[in-house]
Amino acid sequence: MNSLLALLPSGVIFLGALILLLCEAFIRRENKEYLGYMALASLALSAATAVRLWGKDCSYFQGMLAWDRLAILIFVISIMGTALVVLVSLKYLGRHEANHGEYYGLLLLASAGVSAMISSKNLLVIYLGLEVLSISSYVLAGWQKTFERSQEASVKYFLLGSLASAFLVFGLAFVFGASGGLEILPLSNLLHSASGDPYLGLGAIGLIIAGLGFKMALVPFHMWAPDVYEGAPTPVTAYISVVPKIAGFAVLMRIFAEPWQDSQPSRAVFWAIWAIAALTMIAAGFSALRQTRVKRLLAYSSIAHSGYMIIALLSQDYESLIFYLVVYALMNIGAFASLIALTPGADESSDLDGFAGAGLQYPWIGVPLSLLLVSFAGFPPTGGFLAKFYVFSGAVSAGLVPLVVLAVLATLLSVYYYLKIVVAMYMRKPAAEAVPETENPALYLAVFLCLIGAVQLGIFPGNIAYLIRQAVQSLTF
Repeated sequence: MNSLLALLPSGVIFLGALILLLCEAFIRRENKEYLGYMALASLALSAATAVRLWGKDCSYFQGMLAWDRLAILIFVISIMGTALVVLVSLKYLGRHEANHGEYYGLLLLASAGVSAMISSKNLLVIYLGLEVLSISSYVLAGWQKTFERSQEASVKYFLLGSLASAFLVFGLAFVFGASGGLEILPLSNLLHSASGDPYLGLGAIGLIIAGLGFKMALVPFHMWAPDVYEGAPTPVTAYISVVPKIAGFAVLMRIFAEPWQDSQPSRAVFWAIWAIAALTMIAAGFSALRQTRVKRLLAYSSIAHSGYMIIALLSQDYESLIFYLVVYALMNIGAFASLIALTPGADESSDLDGFAGAGLQYPWIGVPLSLLLVSFAGFPPTGGFLAKFYVFSGAVSAGLVPLVVLAVLATLLSVYYYLKIVVAMYMRKPAAEAVPETENPALYLAVFLCLIGAVQLGIFPGNIAYLIRQAVQSLTF
């Protein structure tokens, strides 16, 4: 249905970003928290307008912008992640000499880019949305101007991100050469649409995977992630570890919507993604074992989880993939929020010694962080266990047994490095008494919501599973 209503979700969030930027320019106030609350209101209104489109399949610009159930659900998940990051950021900015009001406007602009990516079936629009998301993220990564590591993170993210964008643009040129257009096509059609040369489509898919794989921190496109995650302000780290992944997987779900075929190019793409999944899980797992800095450890953890989610992409079990994205978003943001609570006013990239004894001294933050780490490792009855169970069982049904065996081994490996943090918090004597964050209700609200969500989804997944099933049914062309 062609309707102006299709412009509302993106329009509301974009207008909210502009209002925030204008408020920062014309309203001089030392306390910038009011801008955060305005950002939350804008995010809530945008999500509400998207939910009202459920089942209506509204589109505009000749179908370039289309809100089907899948786009709406993915958009709401990304809005949820952004809202949690805003909660975490409210007190953080002022305490880390980064209290600039443009921060919230950039978060909203990044989310507007995400909305363009997940609601469009045109690759050019997706690329534009990705660039809006990327440019905002580059700036946010270097938000702490007096922190040298933050500036380094921003430069690395920008330089390598520009290279990834070049790959993506080159892939779009191949798509146009293969199909004569820039619409998202099912993989099988794209690979066989080149006139007598299906390998043109194969090259297009390879370049697109490289471009999106960078944003999703897939091996071998992951080299930026540990340094950027460690150097960026921790709320920004939480954002770029979650929201770009959600958008990237949403795009890949549309590209690989059709079943895999037996043609040589199609099998080549299948095995290339198989290799990426295996390398991502193995390389990230062994790299995490050597980490003593918690933010770097969580960075490699994030990379490993991308590998688990790629398995669901290979088996085309998109219901399990979306469920995993929801659980992953809650776990990751909750873990970084807990990190902020345990190290206020300090460098959150501190090593494990900074967490020694903190679990016993401050159980109100040690227990939630421990439960989130247990969920990361995949122990029942948490959402992390159920997410892995769904993905692995779907992959076994699809015949991907060797890859599932690798994933299980990688999961067992992850138990060691996740429990390193728990052991430090409960079984080591502190070298110096930590002073956790105590006067930050918004931060603790974010931790509580993430913890409740991660545990509840492991026990009562029925409601979200029903919505996901409805959304996946709209994955058609």
